[in-house]
Amino acid sequence: MIRYMNNGPVITVADPLRKGEYKSYPNPEWQGMPEIISFTDFLRWNYTAEYGRYIRDQFYEQVLPLPYGISYEAGLDNVTIVSGRYDRIDSCAFIMYVICDVSFDCEGIIVHQDYCVSGYFRTYGSSLFCESVDIYNGERIRCHNPLDEYLIPVMSKRDFDSIASEILDRFYTKEIGYVYKIDGRTLATAMGYNILFKRLSLNGKIKSKLIFDRKDVTIYDQNGVSVSMIIPENTILVDISLFESDKLDNVIIHECVHAYLHYVFYYAQSLYRKGMGKELPEFQDYFYSSSQQECIRWIETQANSIASHIQMPRDITTDVIIDFIDQYDDDMSFDDYRELIDYVKFKFGVSRYAAKKRIIELGWKEVRGVYAYCTTGYVEDHEVEENLPLDCTYTVPLKCIARIFGTSQDFASLVCSKRYIYIDGHMCRNDDKYIIRDSGANFGLTYYARHHMAECCVNFKRVYGKQEYSYTYGELNKEELKAIVEHTLNMEQKNKLKQALIEQDTERLRLANNATVNPLGEAVKFHMKRCKVTVEALAERSGLGISTIEKMRYGKKVKLETILAFSVALELEKSFMYDLMNKANVCFDTRNPAHNMYLAILELIPNANVFQINDILKEEGFTPWTQERESKTNKKTA
Repeated sequence: MIRYMNNGPVITVADPLRKGEYKSYPNPEWQGMPEIISFTDFLRWNYTAEYGRYIRDQFYEQVLPLPYGISYEAGLDNVTIVSGRYDRIDSCAFIMYVICDVSFDCEGIIVHQDYCVSGYFRTYGSSLFCESVDIYNGERIRCHNPLDEYLIPVMSKRDFDSIASEILDRFYTKEIGYVYKIDGRTLATAMGYNILFKRLSLNGKIKSKLIFDRKDVTIYDQNGVSVSMIIPENTILVDISLFESDKLDNVIIHECVHAYLHYVFYYAQSLYRKGMGKELPEFQDYFYSSSQQECIRWIETQANSIASHIQMPRDITTDVIIDFIDQYDDDMSFDDYRELIDYVKFKFGVSRYAAKKRIIELGWKEVRGVYAYCTTGYVEDHEVEENLPLDCTYTVPLKCIARIFGTSQDFASLVCSKRYIYIDGHMCRNDDKYIIRDSGANFGLTYYARHHMAECCVNFKRVYGKQEYSYTYGELNKEELKAIVEHTLNMEQKNKLKQALIEQDTERLRLANNATVNPLGEAVKFHMKRCKVTVEALAERSGLGISTIEKMRYGKKVKLETILAFSVALELEKSFMYDLMNKANVCFDTRNPAHNMYLAILELIPNANVFQINDILKEEGFTPWTQERESKTNKKTA
């Protein structure tokens, strides 16, 4: 039967030249039995013969509906499973509509016809795979609660509220006594699950696991030694670090959503493994296709999102927001919206980010520019016009600026034009109308700019990377998520950058044209003499070691970062910096993300010193230019 599995060693596809016929090809991606299979593949693998027998019996009893031109005198040649549609009944059962291709032999002419075989599947009691059959000509099969081929519920964001209400209405009645803050342990108990606190991973990444059936699970003791422990069925394992954390309720509710929506997924995978006669290793060791990866991502997306909707139900949260806003007769200020976000956060026991996101989902887009978090802190609050798409933002991290700088010539030209500068997490027009300046340093956006962002700031489309999740047989895991936030520098870091006074060197000197066998060394000595700095003073200004500076003075090979640190420390004009790079035989490579970051910093934050640039690089995940004297210099600066 494996020959019919399209993720197996052989791919079977419709013949484009002969309607109703199929061609088979070796699967170039086949790497052994997959860790996860679709339910349709499970049926192909195990039940093709049963579906064939049922359709043949219907044919021989002359009750199988036949298409025009085919009689019961024809021979029934072959039956294959083509696809499946699945309609969820509850957390443990679903209706099946299995599409089968039936080939008839009409006096030597093979004619194909699709049939839809209806049945139902239950994880408890008996199932009936073949209840009825009818001709299928491609018409839409209407499912009330559709499941995909992996038995994951198919739903849009609009459905999250209804699923959250279903779970609360069924398992968390008002008689429990909690009005706003949903207690995760109470909900889990009502659903029949126990909570155990253990250390689940060495790095703390795995926050919880949902165990459906009794199994051995690897945990870690207080010394980090792995221990195998038998965990009973219907258990939610939670990492011990969350025992008194404000994230505990969200993590437990996340697993409760898994239990409510995704049990049939787990059950189908357990049947698959039982058919193999053994537990397969974790997915990393086996073929794991993109569709299977999407399956796991979608499972986790549903659990993450619906958990938030359970903690902040639509009607109750809307009432809380309206009651708060009704206190204000006039338009609300940024501070008022901050207070609203914090009020919802406190009221429902959720994170600030979750509260803000939920307020926006419920229609109050005014909070989009409030509490905009970037890299290490919040940027100044600003207005976001209502028609700006939800996937767009004015606030971006410098790392993203650098990435775009290296990939878009138009954007690079915009940056180099000096018409825009990077400030407070925004690409803003370089104009006194929008920028607060003092002593030649840029300090932030003006009041006018923060209320007219569309006029002065570039907006960017926010593209989220796909979070990778693992799946281990018998477990659904909640791994630590990276917050989907906007990033920038905090006020302290910004002020450190902007406090540096511009030391303008009006002289436009050029290096002597005298021929030399050591052009780099001569240029280094020339600039140090011109700027009146000693080796020791240069070391203090650049963070470079004495030995590194001496290497430069003798024209020995140095890295690009060393040339940049030297140039910034002496505040050399750009033409001199590029001259030094040329003499050192180093250059920028726009395919290198770190080099793109260097270019962005040099263009957008021209007054930053070496140590400030080192701080930015470390915050953005890059190696600093200099490290040899950094700690000593930082202590002196403090």
